[in-house]
Formats: sequence, structure tokens, C-alpha cells
Amino acid sequence: MQGQFERKVEANQPDKMSILKPKPEITKAMVDREMRQLFRLQTLIDVVYGIMLFRIFLFLPRPEVDGFGAKDLVKVLSESYLNYLMIIVGIFMLIVYWGQSNMQFGNLERTRTPHAILSILQVVFLLLYFYFVRLDVQFDGAAIALQMESIFLALAGLMSILGWHYAVKNHLIADALSEEEKYEVYLKLYPEPIVSVLTFPFAFFGPDAWTASWLLLIPVTMITKRIIHNIKTKSKSEPNPGTFR
Repeated sequence: MQGQFERKVEANQPDKMSILKPKPEITKAMVDREMRQLFRLQTLIDVVYGIMLFRIFLFLPRPEVDGFGAKDLVKVLSESYLNYLMIIVGIFMLIVYWGQSNMQFGNLERTRTPHAILSILQVVFLLLYFYFVRLDVQFDGAAIALQMESIFLALAGLMSILGWHYAVKNHLIADALSEEEKYEVYLKLYPEPIVSVLTFPFAFFGPDAWTASWLLLIPVTMITKRIIHNIKTKSKSEPNPGTFR
């Protein structure tokens, strides 16, 4: 009886060899489909960035919105310095995140649905950021608008980091990219979301303090550049660097 019981238990146990079998290889059809998906994703994101750039210039005074005539044109244009400031800040942030997107997509060979979702979420959060920039202008730097700007910029940066992490782990990037270069991309993505989180509490002290807190981007960027420099120096001195995890 005991022998029969042991044989039944062994029969119900999964085959160890079946567990250790490698996952199915990626077929050429899958690769071609993922490459086409990358092209469509790039096109979609380029269109959204174009829409955001257009909407930034809607911050300029408009007669049909702000209710002024030709006689008031000079006065309105000379007193709309806050609108100009928002345009400058908006263009700067758009260039920063476009540069990050371009850096990532330039190193990708294909994409998959999870990566595409993270990339789309990033631009969605950027659109929400510009929505609260508009509220910031309309309500004279309301604390809640400033805080939401910090939150959505941080979320946009987080989606960028997660997207790159997924691409690296799932081998969606170019084979020519070294471990050092992969890690370098990681570090280049960190400053903006880190500073976005740091600016959040400054919103309680008013728009001037919140705006000034963005100067933290300078030392944070310098620190990350220093780390990148140290990694490059170390990799040159070590002929066989460890594999990036």
C-alpha cells in the first residue's frame, strides 16, 4: 500500500524537466510585429508632443478669450509677463521630456504592449501637467495647482524610468548598447522626477518659492553627471566590468 501511495504522489507531481524547459523563442513574426508597433507608438507620441507645443502658445493673450480690443493690445502684451513665463517654462519642460523620449526610443528596436502603455501614460501625465499650468496662471499661483504640477511631472518621469526598465529587462533595446550605456540612460532619467518631488512642499510657500525650488535641478543634474563620469572612468580601468542587474 505504501508503495502504491508513493507512486500516486510521484504521478501527481509536475515533471521537473517540463518546469525547466526554456520559454518559446521569439519568432520573426513577433519581432516584425513589435517593430511595427514601435513605429506606431513613435508616431502617436510625436503627434501628442506637437499638440502640447501648440497648446503652450495658447497661453498668449487672445482677444476672444481675454476680452480686449485693439486699443488695449499694447497694455495687455506688456502686462502678460506671467503668461510669457509659463510659455518659457512649458517649452523648457517639453524639450526636457522630448529629449528623454528621443533618447529612449533611439535605443529601442521594438516595443510591446506594457512598454507602449507606460509610454502613453507618460504623455498623458504631461498633458495633465499643462492643464494645471493653465490653472496656475488663471488662479495666480494657487497652491493646489502648483502641487498638481509637481505630481504629474513626477509621474511622467516615473513612467519614463519604468518604460526603460521594462525595455532593458525584456531585451527590446539595441544589442550594440553596452551595460554602461544602459545604466547611463537610467541616470539621465532621474533628475526631473526627483526634483519634481522635492518641489512639492514649496508650493505651500507660494508660487515664487515653488518656482525657485526648481533650481534644485542644477545640483541634482550635476550629481547624476558626476556619477555617470565615475562609471565611465571605472569601466575604462576595468577590462571585464560586471553585468548590470
